[in-house]
Amino acid sequence: MKNRNNIYAMLSIMALLVFSSCGNDDGDIQVEAATYATVDQMGRPAINTVFNFFGTADVKNGYNSTLPSNGSANAAAFAGILDALQTYIFLDPEQFENILGVDNDALAGVLAVDVLQSDKNAATAYGTLNGRALSDDVIDVTLLLAFADQSDAGADNPVKDGVSSDNVDANDKAFSSSFPYLASPH
Repeated sequence: MKNRNNIYAMLSIMALLVFSSCGNDDGDIQVEAATYATVDQMGRPAINTVFNFFGTADVKNGYNSTLPSNGSANAAAFAGILDALQTYIFLDPEQFENILGVDNDALAGVLAVDVLQSDKNAATAYGTLNGRALSDDVIDVTLLLAFADQSDAGADNPVKDGVSSDNVDANDKAFSSSFPYLASPH
């Protein structure tokens, strides 16, 4: 107990010395206002990386500094990339309909605003674009949204099945049952 009291006394003296040496010569304390800036949009993994890939660094930086509340300014560019990637694997972007029943223009409008939507009255599922659980396979869902053509034109496309998954079916470590729920590091 005596050692603890000595430690408390030493800490009190040190704090007094530190705080008494702090100060401003004129007695006024100046506090600068904090400035915040958006530097990256990354609400959904892989969206910004893949669909905002083409263009200059200025284009990507401009997108990253755009507030999500300003809408989907890059939607046309995202739709163009979806069209190009689908054409490359012999899908018809004009007839494409994804697993949610939407075409490239509608999907690009949603993806270009790179935020996670969350409706607390609906089940959380990355595949329906409502939030995200740790166990959701976000890369597979992104690939399914972009390439799993449900239209009649895409029904017989053998390539789409090969690009609709990254074939990684699970984490190599289990999630924790307590906060922060992430798996332990390697």
